[in-house]
Amino acid sequence: MKVLLDDLEQALTDLMQMGLATAGPDTAKRISDLSQRCEDTGLHTGAALFGEISRLLSERSHSLQKTDLKRTAAICRAEHYITLCRTRMTEENIRTRWQEGGRT
Repeated sequence: MKVLLDDLEQALTDLMQMGLATAGPDTAKRISDLSQRCEDTGLHTGAALFGEISRLLSERSHSLQKTDLKRTAAICRAEHYITLCRTRMTEENIRTRWQEGGRT
């Protein structure tokens, strides 16, 4: 799970560093592949968020209107989702260690 969350965060970081204006079909494909990995792992909300980002990136190249508000909002929601998943994972790890009597 941690590896997938790291990959999701890295994809968003790369996307923001390259800029939405220069994100091409390969970036949309990468995001789409991550969406499928989320679905396969059971992270259905993550799959929906990354699927939306992929769709919005693909639509941008076919649109005359180049406003990025929807794409930026989707990226912010995805980043918040990753943060929530990391928090939940940490809580689960703490709970598991506590139930084992504090042994690591």
